[in-house]
Amino acid sequence: MDLILYSCKARLNSYFRHKKMQRVLLLALGIVLSAFYAWLFTYLLQQAREGGLNMDVSQMLGYTNLLLLAFTILRGFFPAYIPKADFINRIYPVKPLKRFWTELVVELVSPFYFVLLNFLLLLFMMSSDYTVLHLVQSFLVFLTAHITRRSLQVFIERRINWRSSAFWGAVIMAGAFIALEARAPMFEPVNSVMMLVVHLASLASFLLANFLLEQAAFEPKRRTVNYSHNARRSLGWRLFKNHKMAKQLLLFGLGFKVLMLGIDATVYTAKGIHMLDKNATLWFFVGPLVIYTYVFNNVWGFYKNLWLTTERATGSYKEFLKASLLPLRMPILIDAALVVLYVAFFNHEQATFILLMYAAAVMVLTPIGIIASFTSPKMVKGGILSFSAKTSYLYSFLSMLLLGLLFLPLLHPMLYMVYPIVIALTLFAMVAVLQEYKQFKYKLFETLYKTE
Repeated sequence: MDLILYSCKARLNSYFRHKKMQRVLLLALGIVLSAFYAWLFTYLLQQAREGGLNMDVSQMLGYTNLLLLAFTILRGFFPAYIPKADFINRIYPVKPLKRFWTELVVELVSPFYFVLLNFLLLLFMMSSDYTVLHLVQSFLVFLTAHITRRSLQVFIERRINWRSSAFWGAVIMAGAFIALEARAPMFEPVNSVMMLVVHLASLASFLLANFLLEQAAFEPKRRTVNYSHNARRSLGWRLFKNHKMAKQLLLFGLGFKVLMLGIDATVYTAKGIHMLDKNATLWFFVGPLVIYTYVFNNVWGFYKNLWLTTERATGSYKEFLKASLLPLRMPILIDAALVVLYVAFFNHEQATFILLMYAAAVMVLTPIGIIASFTSPKMVKGGILSFSAKTSYLYSFLSMLLLGLLFLPLLHPMLYMVYPIVIALTLFAMVAVLQEYKQFKYKLFETLYKTE
């Protein structure tokens, strides 16, 4: 217990050690938003009870739990991948079970889960349709989502001993979890304490599976990079291929995008409808957002040697602009090819909008990425799986906000007029930042090359 309390205290202190006022304000904003969404869901539940929606209260509660499940899992992978943190190094003489419980509890001590818990409690207090049973069930749903995310992170980050008894034990317990969920899905609202006991047993088997999976994951994956010296390869290709961390993050982000578009394509093939039409937030995966929030909102953090070479050679803002576009060329081509294939085979109806939106998104997000790289650089350290931010959270959310403005033509074609305004504003901001480069280069050098 002392180890858990100490680790939780250290985790909380780490959040507010830097930019304390900014993070306190963000937490306060999260609490306000949780209250707003609690009121909104209370209103929707009331409308469902009175017949004002095309669903009843049970269906509304089920969709709420599904949204909770999806949002908790996606948070670890979008807009940027969040590695699983090893709070206790394996070389320390701590028993595996104690380490597992400590890390599980400490992971739950975060502003996101605090805001989420605040939302559930406020919804319970505001809505008479959301009972104690539903509150406990939602808590089990979000724990299941968290364990699912941990399991995915273990597969991504560590080598698995596929022949070990721990792995096969994890498979058996995960099979028990899936069997119970197939008979009684956890997201469907419960009406008795007995169903909560069933869900609790299901969660316990999944938790044991996660513990055994971690025991079967014995070391981080080894990564190698093969450098290409083929002179006929373009510089943009070599910048993409030879930077192992940027390449791995970009490929992971693009793979996640392929997964989301693949799910939409599968639903369209089976039912003739698009998930994009049912959930507007999925449109984010059609644009090139992932390659910016993963890497190019911090281009100089990844390609700091390219920045230093350009600085020592010319120091001209035009050269910096050219240099910042070089690493972006290959990922944009790959991402655009994925979108064109998706449009060609699965979404002819929205082809005009998607292609115009994609072109405008590149013209908006590229200046934002250049601005972020100069004004809010991050030192990329510790490898791809380190528990540190690779890009600025502020500019990641700003990128999402600006990209969201490009979806306005879905409401009315006249709103395409927003495109030149947004593009012009971002280009103007980029030029203003580049002209003040002399003030930013010292901060860049201190951030990128400082010693610890």
